[in-house]
Amino acid sequence: MRLRNENININKELKDITMSNILKKANNYINACIHGKLIDGIKKSSKNPKITTLTAFYNREKTIKAAIRSIQNQNMSDIEILVINDASTDNSLNISKQLQKQDPRIRIINNIENMGPLYSKSIGALNANGKYLMYLDSDDLFINENLFNICYEEAEKNNIDILEFSGFQSKYKYLNVSKKQIIPLYLRYKKNNLTLTQPQLSTFIYKKKQKKIIKLIDGYLWGKCIRSEIMRKTLYTIGKNLYQQKMFYGDDRLINFILFRVANSFKFIQEYGIIYYYTYNSIVHSNKKIIKIRKIRNCNDELINMMNIFKFTKNSKDSEIASFEVKCRWNKYILPGLNREKKNIAIKFLEQILNSKFINKENKEIIYNLLKKTINKN
Repeated sequence: MRLRNENININKELKDITMSNILKKANNYINACIHGKLIDGIKKSSKNPKITTLTAFYNREKTIKAAIRSIQNQNMSDIEILVINDASTDNSLNISKQLQKQDPRIRIINNIENMGPLYSKSIGALNANGKYLMYLDSDDLFINENLFNICYEEAEKNNIDILEFSGFQSKYKYLNVSKKQIIPLYLRYKKNNLTLTQPQLSTFIYKKKQKKIIKLIDGYLWGKCIRSEIMRKTLYTIGKNLYQQKMFYGDDRLINFILFRVANSFKFIQEYGIIYYYTYNSIVHSNKKIIKIRKIRNCNDELINMMNIFKFTKNSKDSEIASFEVKCRWNKYILPGLNREKKNIAIKFLEQILNSKFINKENKEIIYNLLKKTINKN
């Protein structure tokens, strides 16, 4: 027993040392990017990029340069850096243009009006030249200079459509990351070299367990290396009427839901490659001054998500996934922002779910109670 305890302590120490080394290396990379430094200067690229990075931004003059630097500082040179300006009104477009003058790998797409991330990410994917896509939000950073090479080689070697890697979440903007500040991502299914193929892949995000649905992936597009043709096929499946409309919240969840049904293979690798910052002035988080507008907008976008998930699953047992989304998010996102126009749409949608032959009795009772709350909503 004593020997076993000693082994446990040794393993813990080794893990602590490994994580300390990862954090130290990440911090060096982060500091270089936020100070605008190019670690090895501008790299030359071929006409056929291996990877296209997609970064959509709206009024990100304080963070866009660091985000792009974290791409430029990758060891891989054969990349395309595609940035989508979502009709910014600050200096972020000028900053991007200055970086473009120095680095021919940077290409800028300008939206005529502010369309939101769903449209911007979709247009970027449809115009990308790289064999693989990697998304990076305009206020986040890649933190590992070897990440692109690792992902590309792994995807090519094993014919992987979606390669997912790990990273960190932090609410401390552009501070050195430490164990107290960061949360390693994907702890719920974090197994080295986890590989899935169809048909298991299509039900991986939402897993059935003892007649209940549990969610394994939060559905972000960042933290993944995705085969470009698979992403374009996903967008064609979703359809222009959806991906070309304004949508500011929850766009990743909808794309991921279809992506995991279209792709043939998925692999997770234990490689720390990205840091995702929680920022209270971002599209996702509410600000006191515009909280009412955000509630209405989030309600609209959540409805779009739920209705389309139901649309793609209503003729199968997977329609339970739609009821799962409703149970998890209706009280928090739909009811607070529900106006008269959306109320009737919401009611009809809940009635559709109740009429589905694939929804079990327990979930129907929950949906019915939510329907009554929605009808009584002033």
